[in-house]
Amino acid sequence: MSELQRLEARIRELEIRNRELTLLLESTSELTTATMSDHPVTISVIHSLVLALDSRDPYTAGHSSRVALYSLWIARKLGVEAEECRHFHRSALMHDIGKIGVPDRILLKANSLDDEEFAVMASHTTIGARILSKMEPRERMIQATEVAKYHHEKMDGSGYPNGLSGEDIPFYARIVAVADAFDAMTTDRPYAKGRSFREGVAELIRCKGSHFDPHVVEAFESVMEEKHYLNDRETLYSKIIE
Repeated sequence: MSELQRLEARIRELEIRNRELTLLLESTSELTTATMSDHPVTISVIHSLVLALDSRDPYTAGHSSRVALYSLWIARKLGVEAEECRHFHRSALMHDIGKIGVPDRILLKANSLDDEEFAVMASHTTIGARILSKMEPRERMIQATEVAKYHHEKMDGSGYPNGLSGEDIPFYARIVAVADAFDAMTTDRPYAKGRSFREGVAELIRCKGSHFDPHVVEAFESVMEEKHYLNDRETLYSKIIE
């Protein structure tokens, strides 16, 4: 490996570590705020369930918290009022809770799933909705179950579990769909390196209207630009040169 290649690899490590720490700090801050304004037992139980879920796969650790944070940013950008954002953040945090019911042999499989395995994986949406259907109050239960069940639906109707399309997909599920896809694309896996944030946003833009709600994608792109997450490499290069 040449000196330039080593430098580029080191820059990538620094980029990833920097953004992981930044996102962790922001996620922790949001959870702390939620704990102060909600019943502490309720949010603690939710957080414990999410940590248990994320701990099953070391390569996706922190996924639920990051998706919830991205979803919160999007909702705020779209003008959702503060109290509703607080509740939505909790729903987004639990979007994958149904994966508790997916066997490790499928959840942790490193290569492609066959049709039968994919069907089992896809069932996490309905399992999650069933788990969350016991929540109170009813208004929050409906939002949480819709997010869990429909965050893999696509605007063109090619998603699952119900093949919903366009605005038939619940609004908050459309937000989580973008946040979830982005985090999946930008996270390292055993078989592939995650894309850069800029590449992840570019892919969302490419798929807006077909897979993703264009307004949600545009809001996410805007907030990522405002937070300077789309020019990490340029920033790090300038710091090294200095």
